Amino acid sequence: MGAHDHRFACVRLVPIFAGLSEADQHLIAETARTQHFEAHDQVYGAGERTGLHIVHHGQVKAYRLTEAGTEQLVRLLYPGDFLGEAALLADTVSDHFAVATQPSEVCFVPRAGVRRLLVERPTVALQMLQTVSARLGAAEELLAAVTGRSVGQRLAQQLLHLADEAGSPRFRLPTSKKDLASYLGTTPETLSRRLAALQEAQVIRSGPQRTIEILDRVRLHGLASEV
Repeated sequence: MGAHDHRFACVRLVPIFAGLSEADQHLIAETARTQHFEAHDQVYGAGERTGLHIVHHGQVKAYRLTEAGTEQLVRLLYPGDFLGEAALLADTVSDHFAVATQPSEVCFVPRAGVRRLLVERPTVALQMLQTVSARLGAAEELLAAVTGRSVGQRLAQQLLHLADEAGSPRFRLPTSKKDLASYLGTTPETLSRRLAALQEAQVIRSGPQRTIEILDRVRLHGLASEV
């Protein structure tokens, strides 16, 4: 595959570009460039002015640093996901870090190219705003869960969500337990104890390579819904 065709394939992964004509998608691909990252490489950092980053292969995590200097996971990104859109829309610098969690390939579309596209193609701007709104909604739900639910409830809810995403009661945790604990607003030690308790109660079964199998979805749903 030629360089342009490779970038074009990357651009076509992104839902916000799905409504564009193939000619417009090629125009975006012309401005893009491909970046390769090894695990733990930083894609960009807080305080940087960035463009649109599209994950083509691999996995990238976005996180913020708390006042205590610990990582607070914001979200995980997979092929077809993108990040950097908030800085484009608000004309601000990034307030978070993005780091590859495994060997990854990311397509980078410069700021100027994306902003010109948003002006010329209002449909893309609307789709991007809808995506940002959905992410804000998810962030608000997480904040509400962290402040209003116990660790056990948050964990049960997250396990159910991961099973639904996988379409199977057996799935692999998409990140390390440390990152999952950060995302749920707890410590790795507390998370490990909660998982062990669920396994002892035969609600889940933990396997190698971070695999989890939900054995009793009804009970897990009950734990997630406890008041």
